[in-house]
This record gives sequence, structure tokens and C-alpha cells, in this order.
Amino acid sequence: MPFFNQSLGLAPGSDGESVVLDTLPEHQVAPETIHFAVLTTLAEVSAAQAVGASVVPAAITVNLMSRARPGRLVGRGRVLKRGRTLAVAEGEVRQDDKLVAKATITFAILG
Repeated sequence: MPFFNQSLGLAPGSDGESVVLDTLPEHQVAPETIHFAVLTTLAEVSAAQAVGASVVPAAITVNLMSRARPGRLVGRGRVLKRGRTLAVAEGEVRQDDKLVAKATITFAILG
């Protein structure tokens, strides 16, 4: 996982498909509320992992579904369509099995 993701605290899930984050106080934007950028990053990294190639985001749409609170967040991604140069994938972020954020990302595939 690249340096930014590690410094944020993202880690591979035990199932080999998810990405997890045990939030820290600095991830909060207000008391008991995790910043949307943290949720967006977790959704984007999860979606990129599902693509299974070296990618960079070209466009992203994020929907915040519910307030994320301090604790464990779990991201999972799935590919909607993959071509030669672009891929479209979704990333979901859940907390205690409740959907807190969902993103649709268009990725440019590198190399």
C-alpha cells in the first residue's frame, strides 16, 4: 500500500479483499464524526484494489450515506467495467455493517 495510505492508517483486511481503517482522533472533522476525505480515500483505495492494476482516479462521485463515527471502517470495491485505458469501479465503506459512504470512480489505467 502506498505511503499516503499507510500514513492514514489503511491496512489490508484479513479476507484479502477489503481495506480497513481503525480511525484516530485526527480523522475527525467534528466530535464523533469522521471527515469525508477519510471516507472518500477508503472508498477510492478499495475500488482501486478491485481493479487489480496500477491506476489513478480520473473522476469520482461520493455519496455520504450516514455519519461515520470513530472506530473500525471497512472498505470493499468492485469493478463495474474495465477497458484498456479506463476502468469504472465502486467503493463502499461500512461501519458495523452499516453503509456510511459509496463512491463511483473512473480510473485511468497506468502502463
